[in-house]
Amino acid sequence: MLKQLVLGTVLGAIVLFIWSALAWTIIPWPGESLRTFTNEQAVIDAIKANAPQSGNYLLPNEPKQTPGMTDAQYKAAKRAAMDQGARGPMIFAAVRLGPMDMVKPLIIQFFTQLVLALLACILLLQTDRLSYFARVAFVAALGVMIFLGGHVEEWNWLSFSTAYLMMELGAIVIGWILAGLVMAKFVRGKTAV
Repeated sequence: MLKQLVLGTVLGAIVLFIWSALAWTIIPWPGESLRTFTNEQAVIDAIKANAPQSGNYLLPNEPKQTPGMTDAQYKAAKRAAMDQGARGPMIFAAVRLGPMDMVKPLIIQFFTQLVLALLACILLLQTDRLSYFARVAFVAALGVMIFLGGHVEEWNWLSFSTAYLMMELGAIVIGWILAGLVMAKFVRGKTAV
């Protein structure tokens, strides 16, 4: 059982990692999943002038009641934010003010996928009498759950584009199908058909 777990986890994580790299860098997904600003330098300048630190920003954002602010001022600020939201634009942004180091995120990505593959293999070990393709479908269903639980709300609430959502669907679910093909070969559950 330990051999099944180790092989399924490591090989599944490698498949997920390689597919993720291909999905984000090589695969020409249909639609325009990531758009370009018409004047990137103006946006860069505005972000540098208005984002004091790296992090997530939302516009309009719920105002915070600061010391010295009256209840009436706070209510007016909330109303102004709601009015701005009704008019648009709405912006959700992940801002990194410093340079992008590719090594650390790649290491974190691999270890994240290793933990996910381990959890998938642990769940797969709990199954009983599933055929190879049923085990693949089981792992693929986990990928669908990851996609639905982690990304549809970004489209729903934060206006992520449908093209971006479909790219995420392909990157995640196809990755889990491919990983499932490998994991199901080694992780057979309690008794396999």
